[in-house]
Amino acid sequence: MTTTGLLQSAVSLHQAGMLDEAEKAYRLVLRFEPKNADALALLGTLLSEKQQPDEAIALIEQALAIDPNAALFHFHLGNACMKAHRFLHSEKAFLQATRLRPDWAEAYYNLGNAQRTLKKIADAKSSYQTALQLNPSHILTHNNLAHLFSEQHDYKNARAQLETALHIAPDNAQLLFSLHDIAHEHNDFPTVFDAAHRLAAIKLGLTPQHTILDYLHKTSAIEVQDEQIKNCIFALGTSYLLKGELQLASYVLRTLFSLAPDIAEIPLMLGSIALAENKLDLADIYYAQAFMLNPAETAAPWNRAMNLLVAGDLGEGFRRYRWRWSAMEKFKAMRMKGELWDGSDPSGKTILVQEEQGFGDTLHMLRYLPLLKEKGAKVYAYVRPVLYPLLENWDGTSNVVSWNVQDKTVPADVDVVCGMMDLPGLLGTGLHNIPASVPYLPNPKKGDPKFKLNGTGLKVGLVWAGNPLHKRDHQRSIPFEMWDGILKTPGVTFYSLQYQPKIADIARMQSFGVIDLAPSIKNLADSAAALAELDLLISIDSAPAHLAGGLGIPVWTLVTINPDWRWLLGRDDSPWYPSLRLFRQPAMDDWGSVMANVQKALSELTAQNRLN
Repeated sequence: MTTTGLLQSAVSLHQAGMLDEAEKAYRLVLRFEPKNADALALLGTLLSEKQQPDEAIALIEQALAIDPNAALFHFHLGNACMKAHRFLHSEKAFLQATRLRPDWAEAYYNLGNAQRTLKKIADAKSSYQTALQLNPSHILTHNNLAHLFSEQHDYKNARAQLETALHIAPDNAQLLFSLHDIAHEHNDFPTVFDAAHRLAAIKLGLTPQHTILDYLHKTSAIEVQDEQIKNCIFALGTSYLLKGELQLASYVLRTLFSLAPDIAEIPLMLGSIALAENKLDLADIYYAQAFMLNPAETAAPWNRAMNLLVAGDLGEGFRRYRWRWSAMEKFKAMRMKGELWDGSDPSGKTILVQEEQGFGDTLHMLRYLPLLKEKGAKVYAYVRPVLYPLLENWDGTSNVVSWNVQDKTVPADVDVVCGMMDLPGLLGTGLHNIPASVPYLPNPKKGDPKFKLNGTGLKVGLVWAGNPLHKRDHQRSIPFEMWDGILKTPGVTFYSLQYQPKIADIARMQSFGVIDLAPSIKNLADSAAALAELDLLISIDSAPAHLAGGLGIPVWTLVTINPDWRWLLGRDDSPWYPSLRLFRQPAMDDWGSVMANVQKALSELTAQNRLN
């Protein structure tokens, strides 16, 4: 056999996945022709596949020394460097491949992958877009460009990219998995459900007549070893959880776990189902199991801490909660430079208290800053600009610093730093000693004529929707059309403090004569001044409820059956806010009962107001 024939045989073996035999054939070619550039480059790619990066790269570089203008060799080198995590070298190789062959879509796609890994976002986007100009049907480019858009919080373009690709390949499972995951990340749950069920139809053969229950009755552990089958069942189970179909979700996930007991995400989801049913002990067992299966799984310890807090075990819950600073990437990235305060005597120390989560969390925890001052500390509050006007002259802290998320340095005189959510634990808070004197928040614009309200009867503020980026916003926000009965209550003037209401909601407000205060509110100091004019705020579990509670203003807060930890379980009051009354769902997604109870309570309040 000639070396040409031997090389063709080696390539055939390589393509058939017979790597050891192909390697022997390539090496035999090189014994006869040591400078056969094709054999050098192909053997290099094979060794890269066999996780032998150093020799692989050396061989491809030998091929390039012989033929430096071979675009394919630069392409192979780029791939080998990517596998070896030599990303700058990979980018350089793919760039050269595209210069030599500017019409090569695959090279631009791989270049985009290298640049995305290097966080060269604009360059990666440009490379992906060039690949699609050259080959509009390149599915992987559509997929990866969608993920790039999603990472930049551009869900609209991410989804559009995937929908374009699915128009080309409607049954492509990878695209549907990407659509499912990206939609979930951006809280587009109808799309999550749709993608999960499209996947189930394709991968599991589900139909209206052949359900997931039928499938699971006959499936086997061998079948679910297929990663796409496994992921498809898991996606379907989590979609049922998001829809509130808890029994079906539990059955699907428990069955999958019996067939694939190594998936740590399953006990994590089962814990969430138990938590949704307020079965706190069972939830804790599942979270512990998830952590044992995968100690790197950050959600399990986080959820165990939340579980303890909602059960009222504040000491242990907050102790576990501090773990986030060392284990969760989000918190490690935002943490200020400097030593974390450990709760030791703060007297004589300068402590920078860092805002770290939502506005509601911050407003809730600000009560602790005056306590630190009373203990002899000099306290800096590090807060976002929208909160700054509320606090800038507050005597509850020594200094207020406007937050710059990019700047992690601290003032030179700061001794220790502290996350705001760590204050209850470090200061020894339990249910028996919650600092609940109100008002503890300042109201610097109170009495400003700009916020004077001239309505008749009871003055009642409304907030019905939260930040759509919040992971549980689909559960806590209440469609505005469900408020109609409340809005018909006689003897009340209603005011909206809703941030960025939907166009349809604005029209509904106008039809009921609701006065919109939001356009005059630019920051939380404005919100506080407006709240001070109200007799009552009715709000979902969002920042305005905390602001009203911290100001001592009457507030009715409407919460889900499995509420945020601070609302605890089984009570209609809050040990954190004396002026707050809770209205709880009796069952998951049952806002109708909540709204009926609010309407009844508001009618009773207006009747009492008329008597007075």
